[in-house]
Amino acid sequence: MKHTKRIAALLLALALCFSCAACSKTVGSYRVVKTLGTEQFRIGFRDGDQAAVYVNAALKVLAADGTVHSLALKWFGTDNTTFDSDSGALDALGDLPQRTFIMGLNEERFPMSYADGDGYSGFDVELAQAVCARLGWTLQYQPISNQNAYVELSSGNVDCAWGGMVLDQTDSKDSKNKKKQKMTLTAPYLENELQLIVRGDSKYRTAGSLKGTTVLLGTDETYMAALSADEKLMKAFGAAQRVTGGSKACFEALSAGDCAAIVADSTALAYYTH
Repeated sequence: MKHTKRIAALLLALALCFSCAACSKTVGSYRVVKTLGTEQFRIGFRDGDQAAVYVNAALKVLAADGTVHSLALKWFGTDNTTFDSDSGALDALGDLPQRTFIMGLNEERFPMSYADGDGYSGFDVELAQAVCARLGWTLQYQPISNQNAYVELSSGNVDCAWGGMVLDQTDSKDSKNKKKQKMTLTAPYLENELQLIVRGDSKYRTAGSLKGTTVLLGTDETYMAALSADEKLMKAFGAAQRVTGGSKACFEALSAGDCAAIVADSTALAYYTH
């Protein structure tokens, strides 16, 4: 009888270990205790704007010559981008028109695009710089939110929505009627996870163990929407505090011990652990 109880206890312990392993993973000095959602980054253009043709062609050339790969390694430590490759894509377009190209970017989506001193930096920013260098265009920046990308494009305030942008052609404010927005979108070029992350040396091993603690997240609506989708988890936290600076500010606070957990991007986690 005692032998049977020992076996049962051992099986239960193993089951708990497997369950814990399934819901969390250690990455560098951090632990992902829950994935809250998955999204894909795209670039959006005004419907009918030829800029989309030229930018896409330049991206194909940059994918072919290794520029995209080098930037991905710099920012993420690995290259999971899915840009098409064609070294002759720009040659097929003939003479390139000269213009000033205004990049609408989200300055809260580190490391894709973020405010850096008096300017902007990030994977998308450096890639846009490389694109404009190939095209001979002058690049300017304009901070916008993901939610207002269509309005900014259609009004002419920006020529593209690019920089941590998760776009589709359905107006999120009119989800019941599924109103279509006239944007030209690239194919997704990088996948990102919204993750609940703790320090690897903390006592927190699962999302459930964070009950009553403080979680930090960026001011972009993407983070709060992902957290709020899990009502049970949202109610368990003692506080959910938004901070400016996106995932960069969240990781800095977590490393300093100013919070128990953060909601951040897997691309940011890759940046800090490669």
